[in-house]
Amino acid sequence: MSVRIPSAGVPQTRLPESQPVAPRAPISPSLGYATNDTFHADAGGIGRRGRTQRAAPPPATQPAAPAANSRAEPLQPETNTALQARLAAMPAPERERATRFLNQHVLNTPNADRATRTYLDLSAMQAARPARLSMDTVETLTRGVAEPRGTGAAGQEGILGPAQARAAASAIVGMTGEDFSALQGTLRNAGTRDGQPVPNADVQTERALILKAVGARNQELASPGVLDRVRNAFGDTTREMDDVARFGREIAGTPRDTLITQSTAIDVNAGSRALQQRFDDSCAPTAAQVAHADADPIYARQLHREPIHSLDANTNIGREQRRVLENNGGIARPRQGGTGDSLGVSPDAMRDMFNRGVSPNSNRTYATQTIADTPQARQGALDRADRLLRDGVDVPFAVLWNGGGGHAMVMSDARGQGANREYLVTDPMDGRTGWVRGSDIAAGNTRIGPGTGRLAWTFE
Repeated sequence: MSVRIPSAGVPQTRLPESQPVAPRAPISPSLGYATNDTFHADAGGIGRRGRTQRAAPPPATQPAAPAANSRAEPLQPETNTALQARLAAMPAPERERATRFLNQHVLNTPNADRATRTYLDLSAMQAARPARLSMDTVETLTRGVAEPRGTGAAGQEGILGPAQARAAASAIVGMTGEDFSALQGTLRNAGTRDGQPVPNADVQTERALILKAVGARNQELASPGVLDRVRNAFGDTTREMDDVARFGREIAGTPRDTLITQSTAIDVNAGSRALQQRFDDSCAPTAAQVAHADADPIYARQLHREPIHSLDANTNIGREQRRVLENNGGIARPRQGGTGDSLGVSPDAMRDMFNRGVSPNSNRTYATQTIADTPQARQGALDRADRLLRDGVDVPFAVLWNGGGGHAMVMSDARGQGANREYLVTDPMDGRTGWVRGSDIAAGNTRIGPGTGRLAWTFE
């Protein structure tokens, strides 16, 4: 497939037809799922009963089939048209650079469409503010969207999503001069220690993560508070930029596999090494931790200072889950040795915990979407989720189990088209990440994570 430019002498941007991507495994069937009933709910609301019994394990179901789009992602017609117009309008040297870059780093990836959209958005911002947003930065951000962050079955998504790349660019344009200078130095020093290059360092990955951290602080960097404005007046950087610069120094020279593992709380290998809930009913706080880590690599790295795949409640991760659960009306019973009552949270409480704990870094305000018990309503919810996920926005959701109660989980990516669409789901109960068929979710009575039930709420 080619992107044809209707202008004589304009280089064509080609989409290679035989470029393979990492093999993708379906989500595993039930293998050792815990039997706890976590996100307590009934038809009237979540977290409104103090039931103490534990649910029986649900029957296993068939795993999802491999996705149909196992090669490079084709550009959507509207993306193709916009790209043609943009390239045709560029002066020859810029067009040659853009064509070479897109062919080498974007169009042969499983994220080609979302990365091309990112490139178009950022290059327009760059044209308006070239002194702040260089083409090198545009290309680093675009590669961060295009190139899969992992080789495992759940590693299709880039280090950044389009929304995060736009947030990073917006922060760069809006930040103070002191912060801008500090950021440029941090980016230049990627892959070095004490001024010397670190052998085998992945400079592109480091820079993408640094810029992702910048995007996660877009609001603070673009509009510093009073204390930070005082710091700037004396030639100092803001506290947020200090955090970014420290992060850049800490990750310098770290092997890429480690960088990827420590910059998310999902399992990019589609296994059972993702973040776990430490209490019977802390699935919603854990889902918030997963989404927060996907939005902010600095927070994700903090989580990885201790094992994330663990049931130990006496840890920083466990204490945060307990605090958030109890502050939102839940009751925390440890999964290891816990006794007494346990209680989850309501849908609105889950929404509120995301708005308090995740929104400042995801640059998104969450709203509760209640989904009627029909295939059409569930399909509509998936259609909305699909658009968000392909823009790099995680979608927390909750299901109602057939036997009562419910559970909170997180969607973090989408792949395929039409009837072949699948959604990457991380389950806090067993810390499992895997692909689930969209058609199965829409049908209802679906195995999602540790139980069989139906999609009931999304938080968008």
